[in-house]
Amino acid sequence: MQDPHLIQFIDEKIRTIYHSEQLIPLRGKNDSNELNGKPILSWFNEITRHCWCHFPDNFDFNKSIDDLLYTSDEIIYFTAHLYLYRPYINTPIKDAYQAGKNIIYPVFENLAGKRYEMYLGVAFEKVYNYWDRIGDLIASFFPNKFREPIYFIKTIKMLENDYKGNLEYDWLFDFSQNKFKDFNSQRINIVHYYSKNTEYKWEQYGHINDYNKSKELNDKRVSYPEYFNEMNEMSKVGFEKTLKLLEEINKREKYNCEKLRESKK
Repeated sequence: MQDPHLIQFIDEKIRTIYHSEQLIPLRGKNDSNELNGKPILSWFNEITRHCWCHFPDNFDFNKSIDDLLYTSDEIIYFTAHLYLYRPYINTPIKDAYQAGKNIIYPVFENLAGKRYEMYLGVAFEKVYNYWDRIGDLIASFFPNKFREPIYFIKTIKMLENDYKGNLEYDWLFDFSQNKFKDFNSQRINIVHYYSKNTEYKWEQYGHINDYNKSKELNDKRVSYPEYFNEMNEMSKVGFEKTLKLLEEINKREKYNCEKLRESKK
């Protein structure tokens, strides 16, 4: 039997976690559509409407901002589920038992632990989707420079010669080469090789008599809610840096176009 009250109950639980863990999406608290006091939609529209490249036919800026906002909602939604399940997962430290002279730190997966790692995989996917769309947005300002496939790291790297030294660009470059690169290596492993569930399980099997290593593995496993909370915050900083960079791109490219026109007269 369908029960709409159950859906409402789950949603209220997730929203409670939003509040307690300060999980705020790109669109802001209570759908304010403001970021650091600046109206997101009008700011985005002002920059893209005056794009020096005159709206390339193959990119829809209206869909771009809509999807960035939606993907940001997804990031906090799935991060909240990590917080929801974490208190109930069992761990090798909790489940340790004596076997002769040895203490065993086993892998006994309960339902909460399995669900936790399912949502973990989805959280990786959503953060990647967000930055992939940031890469698409930046690349759209250079319709003749980039060719498919377009990736965030590649897009940022290809602008290094022209924009290194710009504060916004430098932030995006540093993020792409460090925190995002580390994040993406984990995501690639999940997508192409093994889930976090399988990876963790088999690594723990190799250390079932080792308390220190078991604790190290488990500490990392249970730290992911904070990790994705931080990634959510960085996604908002990255959005702001991107719009400011696009403002600079508009200024420079329009100036370059005007100089080119003048030289041809």
